[in-house]
Amino acid sequence: MDRISMKRQVIACNGGYEALVDTGRSLILGPTRLVNNMQKLIGSTPQVSKVKVSCFMVNNLPSIIFTINCIKYPGPVGAYILKDSRGHCCTTFKENTVSTSTKTWILGDVILRQYFSVYDRVNDRIGLAQAV
Repeated sequence: MDRISMKRQVIACNGGYEALVDTGRSLILGPTRLVNNMQKLIGSTPQVSKVKVSCFMVNNLPSIIFTINCIKYPGPVGAYILKDSRGHCCTTFKENTVSTSTKTWILGDVILRQYFSVYDRVNDRIGLAQAV
C-alpha cells in the first residue's frame, strides 16, 4: 500500500507499507501509532472496547483513500464508521495485534465490501474493482 489519505493529505503509510486483504477480518487493522493518529483526525474517542464517533459528525467525515500500487481505493464513511446495536457510531480501525510488523495493515470486510475481488494465486496477485 503506497499511502492512506484523507482530503488529499497523506495520513498514514507514506512511502509504502505492507497491506493484506483478509475476508476473515471485519475491521481495518494497522500499526498502533498510525491507527491512533487516524482516530484523532476523525474526532473519535476511545471507550472501553470500542472507539466512538459522534453520529452527528458522521455525515461531515471524508472518505479515506487507500492507494495500492498507484490505484486509489476510496473507503467511504459508511465503510469505516458503523452503528452498533445500541445506536452508537464506531470506527472500524483497530490496532494490528495479528502481525508483529510495525508496517503491516490488514484490510478486512469493511473495505472489501466496497470492491469486487479476484484472487490469482498462480500469479501471486489480487485484483480489485468497484462493486456495483
